[in-house]
Amino acid sequence: MRQLSFNLPEEIVLQQAKAKLDIARDLLSDLATLGMTEQWFDQFEALIQAYERLPIDDRLLSQQKALTIHKDSALKQAIDWSSLLRDRCKFAFGNTPHNPFPTSDFRASLRSEAKLLQILPNLVAIASSYAELLKTLGQPHDYAAQGLALRERLDQLNCQQEQAKRQRKIATENRRQAISAVYERLTYLNTIGRAVYRNRPDQRDLFKNPSRRPAAAAKPKV
Repeated sequence: MRQLSFNLPEEIVLQQAKAKLDIARDLLSDLATLGMTEQWFDQFEALIQAYERLPIDDRLLSQQKALTIHKDSALKQAIDWSSLLRDRCKFAFGNTPHNPFPTSDFRASLRSEAKLLQILPNLVAIASSYAELLKTLGQPHDYAAQGLALRERLDQLNCQQEQAKRQRKIATENRRQAISAVYERLTYLNTIGRAVYRNRPDQRDLFKNPSRRPAAAAKPKV
């Protein structure tokens, strides 16, 4: 069945669905004249509950932001690691063609995460190949391993970040589909209610379709 489109905040649809369901249960004896049943109401309630069980976007966005913070920290560590290697190479080789450090590429990488990830393996290789010389300038014996670990950490965080983006996109679509199913039932219930109470304006007004500024629905007097 084609889903009805709507341009309303999800919280308004949810609030109206719950309110109208409560009203309709109290008016079942009247609404039954056009086919409403307790089973139909139970199915409507199940759709509402299914929507409410889905993860909310705020939580997923918070997780995505946390990954971004971790990645920014790892990027800073990688830049600091690379900068220290550059300084050691400068003092070891001077500004000569024998200096293996790719200074221009490193400068470009400071403005581009992708370029930093691209040159890190080369920097790790430099730290490893010239380990004996650079240790005289304070390079730890595991410096190359530190750089490799940072590169692997960045790869891992990038994968996790992309996965979080996909999960958030899927979750958003799932919530939209779920609230659309609720809205479809709500619209049908309102249509039935207005038809049943065609000649009773006060009762008929209880089944108006939701708007962006819904009035609080009150239960009918019995």
